[in-house]
Amino acid sequence: MTRDGPFSHSPLALALGIGLICAGPALSAEGDPDARLIEEGEYIARAGGCMSCHGEDLAGGYVIDSPMGEIVATNISPSVEYGIGDYDRADLERVLRDGVAPDHRLYPAMPFASYRGMRDDDITALYTWLMDQPPVERPLTQKTDLPFPFNIRTGMGLWSAVALGETDRILQDDPQIQRGAYLVDHLGHCGECHTPRNALFAMDQSRYLQGAMIDGWLAPNLTGDPVLGMGAWSTEAIVDYLRDGHSMNVAQAAGPMGDLVEHATSHLHEDDLTAIAVYLQALPSGRDADEATPTQAAFLAPEQGRKPTVLYNQIRTELAEAVQRTDLTPVQAQYLDKCAACHGVDGNGQPSAYYPPLQDNLALRRPDPTNLVQVLVHGISARTLYRAPGMPGFADEMDNAEIATMANYLRVTWGGHQDSQITADDVAAILEGQDPPLLVRLAPPLAWAGIIILLALIGWIVWLVMRRRNNTPAQEPTP
Repeated sequence: MTRDGPFSHSPLALALGIGLICAGPALSAEGDPDARLIEEGEYIARAGGCMSCHGEDLAGGYVIDSPMGEIVATNISPSVEYGIGDYDRADLERVLRDGVAPDHRLYPAMPFASYRGMRDDDITALYTWLMDQPPVERPLTQKTDLPFPFNIRTGMGLWSAVALGETDRILQDDPQIQRGAYLVDHLGHCGECHTPRNALFAMDQSRYLQGAMIDGWLAPNLTGDPVLGMGAWSTEAIVDYLRDGHSMNVAQAAGPMGDLVEHATSHLHEDDLTAIAVYLQALPSGRDADEATPTQAAFLAPEQGRKPTVLYNQIRTELAEAVQRTDLTPVQAQYLDKCAACHGVDGNGQPSAYYPPLQDNLALRRPDPTNLVQVLVHGISARTLYRAPGMPGFADEMDNAEIATMANYLRVTWGGHQDSQITADDVAAILEGQDPPLLVRLAPPLAWAGIIILLALIGWIVWLVMRRRNNTPAQEPTP
């Protein structure tokens, strides 16, 4: 066997050569611009909340309960038949900035009103990542099928022309705040849920981030308001909430926000989360004039937040003693039966096991009880993100009157309210959702009226033409 070759006389050189050969692919991948672009694109997809609606595999299927009807998130994997595999970068840019796909217009449930402010390089990175993902070759089990006239997608062109405004707001010259604004206003599209809608169902920028309803849940005030907004939260508390889905032992993400934390904000870098927090805290205070002001709570001073210590077997012992009492009211007995095993007889919860305490809990303290009612009725799914256990809903065990009574008991006992008068009708209204905006209510009758007027006009024109023909005297033949 011959030993001739560049490494034949030096073990050190041989080892070095093998090391270079092994390191070659890693160095090549690290220096590969496409690999870096794909990595950046995944981060943009996370920051943009793509997976919250389209799923981790991008197959779509999430149903958005809009005032116009149910809108189903589509497949955005690179499947040519079912997804966006035949898109080029310009197609994706039009989707994100104008809400226009190659063969149809999109509904504003896809937040192109916010995405239109995305930077060119972020769109390029996102496109590169999307096209690098495995295609999902299956059709949706449910598709968007809105009633007339919303099923005529060309009408969205008129909506876009009227409703879409400027994409950037004037900010102070601070790079961190500028970054936070970009994440909040464009990639994170926070205003799509937290900014109230006007009569045209566009975001009402005069009430920017002052809170709104989304999918039957309250998306709370995010302005710098010290009571209803983020003004009294510490930067660390906001970062904790966005990263972990809970903060200060009194705030937990549920409903659509829970999905966003799980699929989006928990994946962001610490400096980006901090930029979001700093930007929100810098916003001027804003609230609707008719909003009530809750009493100050411990969460407004995070260092004073409740972090009770629950000893092993303590809740079981206390619960066994409490159920023996003969002076319990019906709602107290129901609380012990439904809630105390997790949240404790005294409402202190089990923080070490991620069962939140009820004392000063935001869902109980807010003037609007919507989220509390939703949690009581529908529960909260278990999330592996921050190891929080699931909470069962009581829709099959408690009627609306019992839900209202329980909500009142919780708000007064641990939520700092002097009184709470939620009724069964209030619960029903919360579960049914708000009345749709004026445009949505008027669109069907106006559309039908327009069709009738158009048909009448066509008929009138035909009648005039026929009448003129009938009244035109016949010409004498030329001799």
